Amino acid sequence: MNQFAPLAELTPSPFIAAEVGPDLDLPRDRLALGIQVSLGVEAAEFDYNNAARVVVSTVLGEVPVVGVLLSALVDIFWPNPEVDIWAQIEAKVEALINQKIAERVWQQVSESLAGLQNVLDDYLFAAKNFPNDPKYISEKFNVAQGHFLHDLPQFQSKGYELLLLPLFAQFANLHLGLLRDGAAFGSNWGWSAEILERIKKQLSDNIGNYSSYADRIYGAGLADTRAKAPSNPAKTEPFNTVNRFVREMTLTVLDFRAMWQYYDIAKYPVPPKVYLDREIYSDAVGTSDDSPFSIPQAPTAAPTRVVVWGWDRIDAIQVDYPQGGGPDGKTSTGRMGNSKGGADGPPHGGTFDIGSNPVTLVRARFGHIVNALWFQFKNGSWSNKLGGNYPGGGDRDFSYPSEILSSIKVMGVSRFYGSANCAVFGFKFEKNAQPTAELLQRLFRTAPQAVSATTMAQRLGASETVVRDVAVWAQQNHWDAAREHLWTQRAARVQKRAANGNGSSA
Repeated sequence: MNQFAPLAELTPSPFIAAEVGPDLDLPRDRLALGIQVSLGVEAAEFDYNNAARVVVSTVLGEVPVVGVLLSALVDIFWPNPEVDIWAQIEAKVEALINQKIAERVWQQVSESLAGLQNVLDDYLFAAKNFPNDPKYISEKFNVAQGHFLHDLPQFQSKGYELLLLPLFAQFANLHLGLLRDGAAFGSNWGWSAEILERIKKQLSDNIGNYSSYADRIYGAGLADTRAKAPSNPAKTEPFNTVNRFVREMTLTVLDFRAMWQYYDIAKYPVPPKVYLDREIYSDAVGTSDDSPFSIPQAPTAAPTRVVVWGWDRIDAIQVDYPQGGGPDGKTSTGRMGNSKGGADGPPHGGTFDIGSNPVTLVRARFGHIVNALWFQFKNGSWSNKLGGNYPGGGDRDFSYPSEILSSIKVMGVSRFYGSANCAVFGFKFEKNAQPTAELLQRLFRTAPQAVSATTMAQRLGASETVVRDVAVWAQQNHWDAAREHLWTQRAARVQKRAANGNGSSA
């Protein structure tokens, strides 16, 4: 029986919501669960950060299998030579902080990353092709470990610590994944008890050191962001500036930092069921000139019902929860906004039972006030347009991969318009979420030792329906071919380096 190990609540953080055209009132279809995943070539909209989070949180909850976690992470961050995920990570944090990393620093990081890919390829190649040669696997482990120790300073370059922090977080995931393999399988590789204990201590020490470093750099960045944020209630500042920083750092650093403790198999010999129990927040929409701006304590349960009163614009919103499960421990937010205006049914309002079909995307049309809202639900359906007869405003979509709407806070009433003036939407990960087809395919494709799709689904606790259907998905979407393609590519890279005198393939 797995331990249930919810993580301590974290301060919120950002994934910048994309703007959409003002006339997009129609629903957009969702991709089916059994969608084909390409042969290691990720689509432009691929969210590497969420993919890594899902892999880490899932694999840490399973009995360790050599190379599984590392192999999946290598696949995410080095999908193919034409896609530079690391440069995407860096571009995103540069945009957030509005600062560029020096070319010499980036060159050093890039060279370190190329070397890490090489040694991890070698280690995973050994784990797949020489499972009965523990001495060879151990040799490749030691080479990779040496590279991590040597290259760590490149990811902590003085003066660029904050810019490099999301890269450092993934460096840490990879290093801790390697050390976890050593702690779990070193005895199988012929290590002495003394060496094994040393690796376990290195794993524990690095978890502590990496966590402390992330906390320190994030804390300094947050303090600086708060100090520089403008104060302008008409533009919902300083909230939007500070929240954007916190949200982005939560998604790219703090979520991973919260999971590092679970790499320690000595501390957690029974794999924990990892759940990130924190809430992140959208940008505020509307203006907050006429009312105080505050965010309550995050809810502890998912909402069961949302009521929206609307007509020309959004007048008020109420969110209901299981007993005591709402923000600040309440069961209902009560009616937030105008206490009398609008209707709570079509065509301009709505009452939505969302306990079994949560909201996954909120579309807001806003300017000085919240003009209109749309909700998209987990099953792909959409609400009617709520409010929206008042002209003007622009549309923004707020959604975060694998997360559901967890709260709505309306700040008050516009004295000029007499309707809801400003809203913030909270999101949390869904509890007990089923493994997706993307996750199942990735782990099936990247695991050094092959297992059937059905066995993989069972191992990850998939529902009976998924276990029943996964073999069909695998056949229809050519999972075996995808697996062969990936390992053929890795073998070719290893053998090419060996031929050039830069490695050995045994």
